Amino acid sequence: MNAGVRALAAVVGAVLVLGTPAGACADETDNFTCRDRLSVDAQAVLDGWVNARIQEAIAHANRRCPEACDAADLADELHRRVGGSTLHPLTLIPKARLERWIPAQREVDRCHLGFGETIYGARPYNQPWLFPFLGRIIWVADSILVAGHVIGLDKIGHFLREGFAHWREVERRGASIASAVAREWGPPRRQFRWTEYGLKGHSLTGVVSYADVAAGYWGFRFWSDLLSLDREGSFVAHDAGLGRFTQRRAFHFDEYVNDAWDEAVNPSRLHPTLEREVRAALQDLGLGWPVTDCRSLAALPDARLYVNPSCLSPTVTGPAGGW
Repeated sequence: MNAGVRALAAVVGAVLVLGTPAGACADETDNFTCRDRLSVDAQAVLDGWVNARIQEAIAHANRRCPEACDAADLADELHRRVGGSTLHPLTLIPKARLERWIPAQREVDRCHLGFGETIYGARPYNQPWLFPFLGRIIWVADSILVAGHVIGLDKIGHFLREGFAHWREVERRGASIASAVAREWGPPRRQFRWTEYGLKGHSLTGVVSYADVAAGYWGFRFWSDLLSLDREGSFVAHDAGLGRFTQRRAFHFDEYVNDAWDEAVNPSRLHPTLEREVRAALQDLGLGWPVTDCRSLAALPDARLYVNPSCLSPTVTGPAGGW
């Protein structure tokens, strides 16, 4: 890493930590260590939150009906209430409201790890002032169980925030979902764009997460269902007889979440130094990488856009790596 890149990344990392608690801007998850520590599925709680926000948005739009029922106004309300993010006042790091809401819910079973307990804990990567010496900054998000799948809390943000960005690219700008996801990946080199290869992953953490991109892809499918009217998969319909919007079906996370969201199944690519440390940690835990045969992920829609290439080949020999 040249001196200019190292200095800029160190400044970014320092701002992140000095401006916000580590738990508030976690970047990676350890679904390996958390795998046996989760027993209560959070889907019902999360489904309830999303359905309540959908109902609020519909009620807001219906207050203007039947004289001025506005589908665009409804879409804006759905995005604001379901997918709205808040910015930290100092770091300006966005976090989905649902992602912020979950940790305060006692009924949600969360796996919270001290950094030294995690597969990333070989060195104090959670200390940003050490970035010039260690070359990366890593915070670890809590993991939860959703529809039987272990996912990090950060995946909720990717599902809602990046998913909406993909929907906007496709529906409003005429892009393909493949090009929208390619934009999310960004150039495969260290750089300072808000992409997976940039500040959301490789440039600061040394991790390129296929699971992050998977959550965003499935978020695109969610927003396509939520913001369309009267299609087969739509959540909302317009009742011409009543002159009102109605929720035609309930939201359930199990329609969208799958093992591609789980880094332990859909493995990330790591910087070689970090990869050696993680492999050693997994060996100590007696775990493989991935933890199970991931070739079933190849059957998911558009899997090539967000599944580690090693899982798409007939023989899985380990995660595709190397920069």
